[in-house]
Amino acid sequence: MVNTEHLDLLKQGVDTWNDWRANNLLIRPDLKGADLSSSILEYANLDQADLAYANLEGADLRQAHLHRASLQGANLRMADLIHANLEAANLECANLEGADLYKTNLSQAKCHKANLSKAIIRRASLVGANLKATENSLTDFFQANMMRVNLYMANVNKANLEGANLIEANLGLANFLEANLRKANLCRANLYRANLCRANPYEALLKGTTMPDGSIHN
Repeated sequence: MVNTEHLDLLKQGVDTWNDWRANNLLIRPDLKGADLSSSILEYANLDQADLAYANLEGADLRQAHLHRASLQGANLRMADLIHANLEAANLECANLEGADLYKTNLSQAKCHKANLSKAIIRRASLVGANLKATENSLTDFFQANMMRVNLYMANVNKANLEGANLIEANLGLANFLEANLRKANLCRANLYRANLCRANPYEALLKGTTMPDGSIHN
């Protein structure tokens, strides 16, 4: 349950909040289940904060610091997360439908079963992120760095992965129906039993890639 003192401090504004964080380095903010929909939290220091099941729909989180934050089950639908730092954050089962994550750092993030459909994740960093069984229908991953990402059993239907770096990614059993993989780097990636029906892999790099039938591409 949310700590009302912490919530009141945050609602006083980002400057007040960040000053409090700077003077209370050992306190982990408890904002679990808080209603922060449409809040202005640009540049907020939310590193390691507990925001599990919080409502952040439509919130302005541009350049917010969310390193190792817990956002499990949180509602981030249509949130603005441009340039935010979500490195190693827990986003399992979170709803990020339509969120803007342009150039956001999601490296090592835990996103198992999260909803990323229609999200803008262009040029973001997802190195080593776990997107197992995520929903990515119509998601825009243009030129995203997804090296060693785990998309096992994910739905990537009609997603845009043009120019994405998917080196050594685990894409096994993923659904890439009608996805755009043009100029994507899939070297040494695992596509075993993935669905590439009507996908566009034009000019994609496939050296050492495990193909859907289990063969290794030369």
